[in-house]
This record gives sequence, structure tokens and C-alpha cells, in this order.
Amino acid sequence: MEERYEVSHHAEQERRNDNLFIEDIEMAILNGEIIEPYPDDPRGPSYLVCGYSKTGWPVHIVVGFLPGNWCRIITVYVPNLDCWESDWKTRKRRKDQ
Repeated sequence: MEERYEVSHHAEQERRNDNLFIEDIEMAILNGEIIEPYPDDPRGPSYLVCGYSKTGWPVHIVVGFLPGNWCRIITVYVPNLDCWESDWKTRKRRKDQ
């Protein structure tokens, strides 16, 4: 598989903050699934992918697409149960909604 992607500066910072390795992101994308499309993202259409790191931690990655079949990793983070259900794919509803 040819690796044709770039990691944004923001995603790199978030990756480091959450102690994730590039291999974790790659694995999460390869074994993950799209859980939210963002067709109207001002940076271009993107998707929230939920997958798992090599150690089994859930990982969320926002991925956009660039010309020439390149992907851009826009952001990456380890989701938490304050915002997500235990399936890591369903957002919790805020109490004020």
C-alpha cells in the first residue's frame, strides 16, 4: 500500500498530546469506519473515522482528501466517555438539548 497522506500541524500536536504514534493513526484508519461525514467542511469534504490503535485504544481521526488521491489527517484524538457512548461511535446528547 502506498502511503499518500499528510498530517496537519494541528493533528500532529493532538497526536502528541494523546501519546499516539503514527502507527496508531494508520492502524485506526485501516481498521476503522466512517462515523460522521462533514460534506460542508470549509476545508473540503471530510469524515470522522473511528478506529483502534495497536494497543486497542479508540482513536478518532478527521480525514480530508486532497488532489492526486492524497489524504490529509486534519485532527486526531482519543475520545472520552464524557462526549461519546461506550461504542465510541455515538455522540452523547448534551443535557440542554
